[in-house]
Amino acid sequence: MNQKAVGILFLLAVVFLAAGPRLDILRTDVLNTFQGCSPEHLLGTDHLGRDVYSLMAEGAFRTLTVVGLACAISLFAGTLLGMTAAYAGRTVRSAIQLCSDLTLIIPSFICALIFSALFGFGPITAGIVFGIGNLGAYVNQAQALTERLKSRGFIEAETVLGAGRSRVIFSHILPNIFRQLLIFLGNKAGNVTLQYAGLAFIGLGTDVTNPDWGTLLYQYRAYIFTCPRLILCPAAAICLLALWFHVMFDSRTQRERGTIYD
Repeated sequence: MNQKAVGILFLLAVVFLAAGPRLDILRTDVLNTFQGCSPEHLLGTDHLGRDVYSLMAEGAFRTLTVVGLACAISLFAGTLLGMTAAYAGRTVRSAIQLCSDLTLIIPSFICALIFSALFGFGPITAGIVFGIGNLGAYVNQAQALTERLKSRGFIEAETVLGAGRSRVIFSHILPNIFRQLLIFLGNKAGNVTLQYAGLAFIGLGTDVTNPDWGTLLYQYRAYIFTCPRLILCPAAAICLLALWFHVMFDSRTQRERGTIYD
């Protein structure tokens, strides 16, 4: 799909969820269930008479919190550790690679499932766990890109001229590999969106006070034939957000992507 079309569609969805009237997500009205779209209820009401628009807007905030926190942790910490491993000695490199391999061996979805069961299901918990779970992939990417780049002539020239290791890393290595890591970020951010929705769908977020998009999918699955509008709203939102991450980040950096190591 065209990058511009996806961007416009995503922008329209954000404006729609941000500018409309918000109602109390805990308020139910059993006398007005399954109402259609109206000025008061832009997306209608559900089986409990709740305002679907308000539930979707709150779910968007929770999902973006998870994705933003997870990406911030894994991208910045993983990039820093990967560049460090590329320049460090054997002992430090081995320690970083060991921790990286551990995060790759244990699926982040399983870790999120365990930690959510122990500490509660919430955006902060899920964001931290997904961030740590994806850390190893960023470490490997950053280390491979740094090792390839540090043998280039302009890096060797900076070293000969007396530039310290920190200056070389943050002034030359990081700017040159960061744009390529954004491609990887788009893929991982889309995966986090789907994984968080999956956690909510399987039952960890079924509390009506936590209107995650996956939770709404779980609650509305019984009305897929009688009122398909209900399940279409969260399903479309999840797909659109994941698609936006893949298309926007990948297309933005395709011209400079070079080789990405798996």
